[in-house]
Amino acid sequence: MPTRRIVLLTIVSLCLTGTGAWAQSSLHMGTGAGTACATGCGGHPNLFVGARTVDIYQTSNGAALSSQPVLLIFGVPTDFGSLFPLKPVKGVRAINPYPGGTQGTGTAGFAAGGTYGLIDPISDGFFGTMMAGQEVYSFLNLGGANNSNSFTNWADADDEYLGLNPVGFDIHVYAINADLGAHGLINLLLSTNVPKGTFILAYSQANGQIYSVPFTEAGLKCTY
Repeated sequence: MPTRRIVLLTIVSLCLTGTGAWAQSSLHMGTGAGTACATGCGGHPNLFVGARTVDIYQTSNGAALSSQPVLLIFGVPTDFGSLFPLKPVKGVRAINPYPGGTQGTGTAGFAAGGTYGLIDPISDGFFGTMMAGQEVYSFLNLGGANNSNSFTNWADADDEYLGLNPVGFDIHVYAINADLGAHGLINLLLSTNVPKGTFILAYSQANGQIYSVPFTEAGLKCTY
C-alpha cells in the first residue's frame, strides 16, 4: 500500500467521530439504482466513472426524511468550476426501502440559506470556495456532521487518483425533496457529467438524527 494511502486512511479514521448532541447516521453516495455501488462500494471514496446518475442511500434504520430536504453537495475543483451546470439535477426518484420498495418522485432546486443552519449562497447554488485548512460541513455551517471531508482528504484523493492539484473546491448545494426512509435510496439523474475531481455528498436532519456522508462513502468523479 502506498504511503499516501496509509496517511489518507489514518486521517479518515481519526475523524469519524462527530460533534453535537444529536445522534449520527451515515449516508452513502452511490452510482445509481441498479448499479453495483448503489448501496456500498470498495472505494474510499467511491469512484464514479462516466455515469450521469448518482444516489443517496441511507445505510441505517434511521428516521424517515419525508418532510425534510436532503442537501446535495458538490465540491468542484476550482479549475473546472466555470464548467459546472447551474441546475445539474433533472430527475429525482425515491425507492423505500431499496431494492424493491415503494417508488416515488421528488424535486430538486437551489438550497436556501438557513436550511439546517446553512450559510447564505453567493449566487444561486454556489456557496463559495473551500480552501486549505477547511472541512466542507463546517464551511457550510452544517452542524454535527462527520468531519472527515476536509480539503486535505479531498486534495490528496484528487492527486492520488487523478493527478490533480486543486487549490480549492467550489461548493454548490441543492435541496432534494423526496422520501428517504430506513435503508431507502434517492436516485438522481444529472443533466450533464460533472467535472472530474468533483466530490459528491449529502446532509440532512430529522428527529434528533444528523445524516451526513463520511469521506469513505463520498462520491469522487473520475472522468469529465
